[in-house]
Amino acid sequence: MLDGMDRAVREFPDNEALRTPRSVMTYRELGARTDAFADRLGRTTRPDEWVALLGTRGAAAIVALVGALKARRPFVFVDERDSDASNAAKTGLLGVRLLARGTGDDGHVDLTGLPDRWRATPGATRQEPDGTADDRPPPRQLPFPDSEIGYAIHTSGSTGTPKCVLVRAAPLAPVIRDHVTRLSVGPGSRTLQFARLTFDGCLTEILWTLTAGACLVVVDEERLAPGPVLQDTLERFGITHLKTTPFALTVTEPTDAMRLEHVVNGGGPCRPATVRTWSKAASFHNAYGLTETTVCNLLSDALDPDDCRDAVPLGEPVGDCAYVLRDVDTGATGSGVRRGELVVTGASVAAGYLTERGVEPLRGPEGTGGHATGDVVELRDGRLCYVERLDRQVKVRGYRLDPGEIETAVCRHPDVREAVVVPEAHTDGDAAATDTLVGYYQGTADPRTLRRHLDGLLDPYKIPSVLERVDVFPSTPNGKIDRDALRARRHARAPEDAPDRPDDQVLRLVRTLTGVKDARLDDNFFELGGDSASAVVLVTGMKKLGWTDAGVRDVLRADTLRDLADRLRERSV
Repeated sequence: MLDGMDRAVREFPDNEALRTPRSVMTYRELGARTDAFADRLGRTTRPDEWVALLGTRGAAAIVALVGALKARRPFVFVDERDSDASNAAKTGLLGVRLLARGTGDDGHVDLTGLPDRWRATPGATRQEPDGTADDRPPPRQLPFPDSEIGYAIHTSGSTGTPKCVLVRAAPLAPVIRDHVTRLSVGPGSRTLQFARLTFDGCLTEILWTLTAGACLVVVDEERLAPGPVLQDTLERFGITHLKTTPFALTVTEPTDAMRLEHVVNGGGPCRPATVRTWSKAASFHNAYGLTETTVCNLLSDALDPDDCRDAVPLGEPVGDCAYVLRDVDTGATGSGVRRGELVVTGASVAAGYLTERGVEPLRGPEGTGGHATGDVVELRDGRLCYVERLDRQVKVRGYRLDPGEIETAVCRHPDVREAVVVPEAHTDGDAAATDTLVGYYQGTADPRTLRRHLDGLLDPYKIPSVLERVDVFPSTPNGKIDRDALRARRHARAPEDAPDRPDDQVLRLVRTLTGVKDARLDDNFFELGGDSASAVVLVTGMKKLGWTDAGVRDVLRADTLRDLADRLRERSV
């Protein structure tokens, strides 16, 4: 990998290596700056000493990253947008005393002491052997040879407490090499650096570019907002290679003014509609990987939309890794397992989690020697497809369900772009009472049509009771769909004035419960998605409107909503 960067400097010295909105750096200039920083870092630090790199977008952060790799010093990115407590926890655990940071667009990197606010014990000092005082923390003794660990990345914490993952340097090289080959990266390519530097996805973007003599485009965060803003950035900078999230790909449309050649979906499940949309503009790929398994483990060749109507394959292995499937119920890992938890094996598996107690090695199921990912996948026609995370499995009305399986079925409809299925309570009184499934989706499909579509694909108990169309999904800071915000937004809607007529009152209750905004009096409540649980809620709503003797039996016996309204009207006379 380092050889690739040095070769790019030798063979393409005058080519653009790094472009920002305000500056351009050639490979000759990049080589000089990274060599100078690597030399300084090597003279200033011990071989096993960690250095923090400030994750502010710009030329300096890229120079610092490459320089740390050249100096063979382990590094961790910190971000000023994160809390001081979070950054102090990161640097304190690793024993960091120095921070690499730069200002401006010239790529100059300063190596300074860690700010007090990011120290676990501000102001603490200790005595060096020569009697001088040093405020750095004691060196963290790790059970690895010098230069074996390349960097630390902290997990997002979306499935629990963030963990500090120690990643070896050597397995990164074959991962990058395979990306360069499969994505045809070369001197004429221009990659948009999209991922935040505290997320390990940035490493593939940066390194597949700089080892191939291509140009890395680094813009301010504001220029990466999914939608029209990202559209403009892709056009303005002539981006040919883009790796981004499913959310960004769903809300951004390709245009004729773009120069895209390869687009990669990463960080979440890919939908058939996304393949259809973006494969018209470029070769479209799906990717899969984890922080614990060196960024990326699976990368597809260019996908054919016609082959992705039912599900989008995750791809074939990249780098030095393999995988096995572990049956969730039996624990079996033999060749006969077609659906189960994905276990990544091979050298790409990280060295372990670093805790206050020391290093905890990653362990897969007995006999695998790998990392159990927590992701359920299945083989379909010899291709590996994503199903769901184990910790997202839910139990609704006595049935154990995989929301991801249902989302995939929803997205098989040609007029659905994205879908999220979440368990919810029919009312906001008890958040723990998840008595129904709500399917939120983006697209032009009508809820009625979509329900008929699901009738042919899923068992009845798997079909969401509520199918609700949304214009744009809310997102988290790392570009994933915010499921909690979806739930909160649905329950926080301001109530409309209660209609006077029984017909309208019944329709309003049913539309709220099923998500079918055009529910009509001639509709059957259960054909709209109603079930036993929502029937109880419907009756409760009718009682609040004054029909105190309304019961579930009324709902069950009514062939249509008109019949139900007529009964209420008769009782109100």
